[in-house]
Amino acid sequence: MAATTVASRKRGTAAFLDDPFSFPGDLPCLQTKRGRCSSSIVAADLGLSFPLEFDPVEALHLIFPGEDRQVLQNHLQASGNVLDAAIRAYKDYLAERSKESASAINYVPSDNEEGDSILSECEPDVYLKEETIPTNCSGWAEVIVKEMSSASDLTDAKNRAFKILKLFEKSADRSSSPDEKREGNKEHKIVKQMLGSLLHQNGVLKRAFLIQHNRLKEYQEMVQERSQFNQILEKYREQIKALEEKNSALSFHLQNMNQCRNTYWHHNPDVF
Repeated sequence: MAATTVASRKRGTAAFLDDPFSFPGDLPCLQTKRGRCSSSIVAADLGLSFPLEFDPVEALHLIFPGEDRQVLQNHLQASGNVLDAAIRAYKDYLAERSKESASAINYVPSDNEEGDSILSECEPDVYLKEETIPTNCSGWAEVIVKEMSSASDLTDAKNRAFKILKLFEKSADRSSSPDEKREGNKEHKIVKQMLGSLLHQNGVLKRAFLIQHNRLKEYQEMVQERSQFNQILEKYREQIKALEEKNSALSFHLQNMNQCRNTYWHHNPDVF
């Protein structure tokens, strides 16, 4: 029996597969081998719902919607038709492209030509000339439309919009003359002084309101105490009135008793 147990423990996978007990017919067949990058594992890791047998390019397009299929296929072929490697390579490609689109830009005049680029890549410390900046709303609208239409993706569009806002801020700063800046500073000081005076008045009003509130509270407490005192006083008056009535009745009885006593002592005693 022991020898049989040892022999059964030393059996390999083939021995288990050759077991005379057959599995039920409805159980799925197990795959004994899998590739290095199984499509089902990648789909489970990424939370996708495409089937086991699929086109790798279609899978990449599901992961990166809106991208060119030819570019995805080129990355897949460059990665040796390994889906994980292609995904990592394309993510690196997108990161590098976003870094390149986030580089510094310079505004270039369009001269009313639809094909001209409004913003071009340049060094971050390039000086922006005043004649290259739009001076009206239509010019800025043209800048926004052309830059948004030339954006490759959402990240590029956000970067271009951010750069347009920076350019607008610079143009607003440069469009104001020294006199306007001086007047603006004066107005800023005046507004600041007015704000300080308003804050001071607000503090005074708050203190006055607090004092008035405390006084009103004290007055209400005094009125309540006075009403209680009046009630107590009325009660005492009623007690005093009742005592006076009792006192008058006792005085009347005492006077009658004294009269009766005096009459009794003045009569002659009866002689028998």
